[in-house]
Amino acid sequence: MPSDASGWTAFRVEVPLAIADVVANFLLEAGAPGVVTDEHDLVTGTTLPAGRARVEAAVPATTALDVKAALARYLAALRDLHPGLAAATIEETVVPALDWIDLARTHHRPVAVGRRLVIAPPWDVPAAADREVLVIEPGMAFGTGQHATTRGCLVAIEEGVATGRVATALDVGTGSGVLAAALARLGVPRVVGLDLDRGALAAARANLDRNGARHVALVAGGPAAVRASFDLVVANLLADALVAEAAALTARVGRDGRLIVSGILAAQAAAVAGAYPGWRVATAHAEDDWRTLVLTRTG
Repeated sequence: MPSDASGWTAFRVEVPLAIADVVANFLLEAGAPGVVTDEHDLVTGTTLPAGRARVEAAVPATTALDVKAALARYLAALRDLHPGLAAATIEETVVPALDWIDLARTHHRPVAVGRRLVIAPPWDVPAAADREVLVIEPGMAFGTGQHATTRGCLVAIEEGVATGRVATALDVGTGSGVLAAALARLGVPRVVGLDLDRGALAAARANLDRNGARHVALVAGGPAAVRASFDLVVANLLADALVAEAAALTARVGRDGRLIVSGILAAQAAAVAGAYPGWRVATAHAEDDWRTLVLTRTG
């Protein structure tokens, strides 16, 4: 693999434009200080085929092997969820050593979310007496507050907890653990986080411990990995996964509970809602082209 232990390795991948945003955010949360997304070839300047984009980012050479493997797994998972997607080739080049760490830190800044939360990286923790400050290390798991889907879930969680009827909560696809940490810090006594990726669970455990949420239980697997029902279930996944897992997700929601689903583009919202017969959209949060839906049972 081309890399320079004192420098950085740049990855470049061509993907459908519809998923370029989630691939770019994956690279940011894997340690890239910035990502370039363009509908032109970044080397030749030629226009890509309609509906295609190139995503390019650099990561420290010391982590490049792990990042490339994780990116390959992520792209494979996207292909599983979108069978029409073609396999993507990850291109690599060596980038000279620069002060990329400072650049990375300028991207990951504290983010105020809703009325009660702030998501901050370890190197920039603000004093916020009127908010719960969650310290999340950007790394190999999704969820630092930089993406609209994470923020939409956090706002919906805050509103759900404010009802006073959430004693148990399930975070499906916990990633960095940021949503599980928010649930715990907002006062939910029993929280369980699920993820198929054991590497993500390790990152989540570190972040939960960092935020005083050691009591949160982490389980490897999908929604069928637990049998209990919960007052609140949160699933920040891709739209196709939300459709495929609809029955398993609703089975985990208690009789009067709520289901928060996110990772949905505006054009996908109706199809996702339609995959949940017997449920209605109680509220919807929109940011840019992303939607977060709060579902409750009809009747």
